[in-house]
Amino acid sequence: MELEVRLLGDIRVVAGASTVTGADLPGPIGRHLLTRLVIDPFPVSRTRLVDDIWGGKAPRSVDSVLNATLSRLRTALDELDLDGRELISSSGGSVNFKRPKGTVVDVELAHHHIDFALRDLRTGDHREAARRASIAYSISRRPLLTGIEREWLDIERDRMHHVERRSLGLLADVSFSSREFDMAVQLGRELVRIAPYDERAHRNLMNALRASGNPSGAAKVERDFTDRLNADLGVAPSPDFFVPLTPSS
Repeated sequence: MELEVRLLGDIRVVAGASTVTGADLPGPIGRHLLTRLVIDPFPVSRTRLVDDIWGGKAPRSVDSVLNATLSRLRTALDELDLDGRELISSSGGSVNFKRPKGTVVDVELAHHHIDFALRDLRTGDHREAARRASIAYSISRRPLLTGIEREWLDIERDRMHHVERRSLGLLADVSFSSREFDMAVQLGRELVRIAPYDERAHRNLMNALRASGNPSGAAKVERDFTDRLNADLGVAPSPDFFVPLTPSS
């Protein structure tokens, strides 16, 4: 049976007509543990799990807590008409989430769509590129385990943030090349909001503003970005930043 696992936003595991939500899992530790196991396609050592889940502040009886949480996770996943003991297996000091054939994980799906979107853009298929980038963007902008701060989560959140930026940038580029300048401006403003030091994003926004008939808006973006770089980083934009681009006809 194929499995769909959504880790971003509200956790959801779907198999056929059966669904397990985050509320069905054994509390924050259960949600954290399931996410950590699913996001890694390989077995994870118990030592690594303890470090990633508790961040150096493990309880004295951590082995018992880990075993109990794994057991409750397996029981929750039994509701999918799958054997929770087969989905989450323990062997040789490691724990593994064994994905059934055809399993789809939203984190990986976002990476898949943006990679293929960039390929489609290179081959000139702008419609398909935009479709895939839209899917990648809608997935990547969802939060991952809100309220939990761990180093491994920071890494995964950064990866999703990168997908979000790439998706918005591609959508803005497609809109600009299609002469949909207002949409390019809208997408560009969102991109510079989440990427305040991205020179290319600011430059593209300025070009879209000029093309949409708003040169004063472009000048303001230029001033604000230059001031921000100087105040926060002590640097100036590259010379190319000030060279306007012409939209393709």
